[in-house]
Amino acid sequence: MPALKNPRHEKIVQALHKGKSKVDAYVEGGFKPNRGNATKFFDRPDIKKRFEEIGDLKEKRFLQEVEVSADVAKRLGITKEKVLTALWLNASACLRGAPILDKDGKPTGEYNGIPSNPAAANQALKLIGLECHGMFVEKLEVGNPGDFARLTDVELRARVEADAQALGMDGEATEALLLTFQPKEDEESK
Repeated sequence: MPALKNPRHEKIVQALHKGKSKVDAYVEGGFKPNRGNATKFFDRPDIKKRFEEIGDLKEKRFLQEVEVSADVAKRLGITKEKVLTALWLNASACLRGAPILDKDGKPTGEYNGIPSNPAAANQALKLIGLECHGMFVEKLEVGNPGDFARLTDVELRARVEADAQALGMDGEATEALLLTFQPKEDEESK
């Protein structure tokens, strides 16, 4: 589907994709702030279809960039092992401190033990933890405020499963995540 015929409508959909709320995106298209009208606008089939298409295009572009980056790394001989080794060496160097010098100013092979750059060491260790152990997972909200509140329990479960699959989570991890979810029916029966 090409861009929407009405440039104002296209601008609104683009603004929503940039993270604006539905009302703010609606205003960016030149309309007065009105939650009801904004909601009706985004419920239109052509608008929904265009919004999804833009998301698909962004995802495709992202995957192409990842593929290009992987090709460049391969040509340069950059492997995961080399990156992790360099991060570990950097963290170690930052943590061991400055070298102790002899009376002639030559390194003795010992270090003062005072971290020279703890922030850099922490960043290197964080990257290692993220890659090797899935630690320090960045948490961010996806979608707009209230997007999930409008979903039924069945729709929410399907959305979580689809998002988890898109992120590459295995079935066991997804099921563990879903175990933390308690449908409203269970809460009402208590």
